[in-house]
Amino acid sequence: MQTPVYRVVLDTNQMIAAGTRWLEGEQPQSGDNTCRRLLIRVAQSHCGLYCGKIIGEYLEKLVDRNHPHERALKMIAYVMGAFTKVPIVTASAPVQPSDPDDEVFLLCALDGQAHYLVSEDRSLLALKESYAQPIIGGSEEVAQVLGV
Repeated sequence: MQTPVYRVVLDTNQMIAAGTRWLEGEQPQSGDNTCRRLLIRVAQSHCGLYCGKIIGEYLEKLVDRNHPHERALKMIAYVMGAFTKVPIVTASAPVQPSDPDDEVFLLCALDGQAHYLVSEDRSLLALKESYAQPIIGGSEEVAQVLGV
């Protein structure tokens, strides 16, 4: 029985929680960090999605949180190499999050036909009932579905 391949958007909080220290070695080491294991699983076995604004926010937050520049760049290269870029064509989300900065994650998920949008952000999690697809969920909940 073949495991399904899911299309997944990871919110910035997932990337920050995954950290960058694990990128120092040759192979990604997941350890017991759920966000890191989820990121690696999406990169290796599923279809991660991003757009230009999302990748820019990932980098901005890594730099703002004082991740070493070489590791921040390695993280961005890892994501861009393993994930698929989505052109955003939808002007606005049918149901918008309370935080306007979070809308880009919904747009990427919608335009990329994502199965899942993973976030711990209250603004996005509050929309769970508003969207059948993408399914909006936290890392622990989606990790189980993705086989993490």
